[in-house]
This record gives sequence, structure tokens and C-alpha cells, in this order.
Amino acid sequence: MKSKILILFTVFLLNSCVPEGLMRTWSTTEEYDRKFTNVLIMGLVNNVNLRNEVENEVVYAGKKATLKCVNGMSMFPPELGKPFEDVERAKERLRNNGFDGVITVALVDINEERYVPPSADYEPLLYYNRFGNYFFRTYDLVYRQGYFTRNTRYFIETNFYELKGGKLVWSGRSTVFAPSELNQFLPTYARGLFKELRIESIIQK
Repeated sequence: MKSKILILFTVFLLNSCVPEGLMRTWSTTEEYDRKFTNVLIMGLVNNVNLRNEVENEVVYAGKKATLKCVNGMSMFPPELGKPFEDVERAKERLRNNGFDGVITVALVDINEERYVPPSADYEPLLYYNRFGNYFFRTYDLVYRQGYFTRNTRYFIETNFYELKGGKLVWSGRSTVFAPSELNQFLPTYARGLFKELRIESIIQK
């Protein structure tokens, strides 16, 4: 009986380590400047209204966590096309506007090969490590015509990049959800995201 209670308690502790809405997280072991003061939230979603909703929800949660965040739509509206065609030029523009970090938020179909089920260890793919590489690959994925539909399931993939070097410092993905659940799921996920970033000392407490 005692062993069963111990197992249940251990499972509870393991599950409670990751905030509600998040499934797996990863953070770099390399050194970087953790004093993020102004972060751009970039939604990678092939739907203007949905992208705006995703970005605004994450911006709101970031500000509640006392981190200055800005909606990516204000810097890179849809009519600009691929905003990071010239990565260095885009990074210079962001630096000139006082940004020191970029958080990308992508809706990924669970049928994509990048999906990692809950029982597997999570580690970002190699090409995630540089913002330009990740952005181009993910843009081509999520901006395919007809990508977002109401009859499939998605997870949210979030990456935090240090702007100075364009280096990935944190990556996480959510539990799986249906599109009809997105409005209820987004606030929970956004709050959990910044809670986890503070727990892992990615942003200052």
C-alpha cells in the first residue's frame, strides 16, 4: 500500500513540475544575458484574426508577469509577406526598436513529424537553434493553404530567442487541443508559459 502511495505521489510531483497547458520544455545550458526588457511576440499562424488573438493573449500574460511584450503584428503586419526574408536586416530593425528577445508561437498539426508524444523526452530539432532557420521552415509549414482546419488537432510550439545572437534559449510545447478549445486554452497556456520561464530563470523573477 505504501509503495502505491509513493508512486502516486511521485507521479503527482512530476506532473506538477510543468504548468498547466505545457507538455514539454527545454532550455539551453549555454550562457546568455537573461535581462530581457522588451520582447516581440511573433505568432506563426495562417489566419490574421487567429494570429492577432494568439499574439495578444501572450502579450497580455507577459505584461501580467511584468515583462514588456509587443504584438508582432504591429511590427510585421501580414502585408509585408515573409518579414524575415533578410534576417540580419530584420534583427537590426528590432534592435533599433529596443527589442532584446523574440518569442515565436506556432500552431502545429499533430500529424507533422515534429510531434513528440507525452511519453517521449523533448528536445528541439537542430535547426531550431537559429531564429532565421526556424522561422523559414515553420513559416513554410503553417502558411500552406488550408493548413488550419476545424477537423484536426494541434499543439502550440513556443520558442524564446535571444535577439543579440539569434540563439534559442528556451523551447516548449503544449498539450494537444482541438480548434474549438483554443479560446479557452490560450489564456491558460500563456499564463503557464511565463510561469515556466520564471521557474527556469529564463526571465528574471
